[in-house]
Amino acid sequence: RTNDAWAYGFSELDGRREKIISSKRVANPGCHASGFIALIYPLIEKGIISKDALLTCHSITGYSGGGKKMIAEYEDGNRIVEFDSPRQYGLTQNHKHLKEMKEITGLENYPVFCPIVADFYSGMQVTVPLFRQQLNNGFTADDIRKVYKEKYNNGIVKYQEIDVGLVASNLLSGNDGMFITVSGNDDRILLMAEYDNLGKGASGAAIECLNVALGINVFEGLNI
Repeated sequence: RTNDAWAYGFSELDGRREKIISSKRVANPGCHASGFIALIYPLIEKGIISKDALLTCHSITGYSGGGKKMIAEYEDGNRIVEFDSPRQYGLTQNHKHLKEMKEITGLENYPVFCPIVADFYSGMQVTVPLFRQQLNNGFTADDIRKVYKEKYNNGIVKYQEIDVGLVASNLLSGNDGMFITVSGNDDRILLMAEYDNLGKGASGAAIECLNVALGINVFEGLNI
């Protein structure tokens, strides 16, 4: 996914759409990586956070992200009790998505990455927490919101305000879009991406890339 001979299949990032169109090889982004990159790439691009920032990423996914074997384990009527609770993995900090999370955003350091799988079929919620002190030049959470609103306005990835106390990780299950939001307060900021691990985190992204490459309506075949 980070091979320069391949186009990275996230068309909302600057220059990626043109490379998808011209390339014979397009790499579909990793599911966890998609949310992290959507949140961090524009902030690096606009200088709101530095390339040498030390970041943390929490990501919770439905069990379908583990493939056929994991799906069977979760749907087994005789499964062990541990499957009833959220389970964190990637404990050695060597998850396969880390390389693209670093290289595609332009970060100089790998983030601390905490992926969690839970007992729901599909959906994904990626959260990157920031302290105000991590923002450059007096930038604020409102500046981040402005960047997201300008960056993500194509209807597949979009900025959306939330006014509820709880946000379900399966909120966009069955949907091929992604919404980005900023929560928290002026001192402790939460950047959040909500999408389906099987949609914008997998096959939905692949269909979007195919539409871009063919020069047809980018929404063709997608559930948005």
